[in-house]
Amino acid sequence: MLAKVFSTFRQVGEDLFRQRLISATAGNFSVRTKEGFLITKSGVQKAHLTPEDLVEVPLEGPIPEGASVESVVHREVYRRTPAWALVHAHPRVAVALSLHLDRLLPLDLEGQLHLKEVPVLSPKSASGTEEAARAVAEALRHSRVCLLRGHGAFARGGKEKPEEALLEAYGLMTTLEESAEILFYERLWGRA
Repeated sequence: MLAKVFSTFRQVGEDLFRQRLISATAGNFSVRTKEGFLITKSGVQKAHLTPEDLVEVPLEGPIPEGASVESVVHREVYRRTPAWALVHAHPRVAVALSLHLDRLLPLDLEGQLHLKEVPVLSPKSASGTEEAARAVAEALRHSRVCLLRGHGAFARGGKEKPEEALLEAYGLMTTLEESAEILFYERLWGRA
């Protein structure tokens, strides 16, 4: 079980980097466990994960040293939603659009089917704070994906097998960026 979960973590890290959804050490992702959640450590190379680059965080109590700074957000999402996995990335076009939109409404069929509407959140601090955690958890109670203005996106996977949930969340992140690119190009084309 753990070998399969780690293999999926490694695949998602490689794919997020290859798809330019994260830079080398940015982003983080996690899966629910019996006691809490397994998450990538802060500052590790996501495209070259090793088993030592993951840490388990409990749902209560102190966050272990080395865990992602966004662990507070992941913890709140697991407490308040049915998520089984969570992916946080920095999709470039979606983040750029988040600076100008209050919600992203996909124009493409895939985005409409899988995302419907993506809320853009504006907590005072958009990274690793209780305020950001509450905002993301509340948004992900109703949406599968949300954006933090000027920072990044969170996507939740709901399948009960950890590896399937993580792949589902990753897939939603790629759908978000594809929908954002289509929206951007359509707006650009409309100005010609």
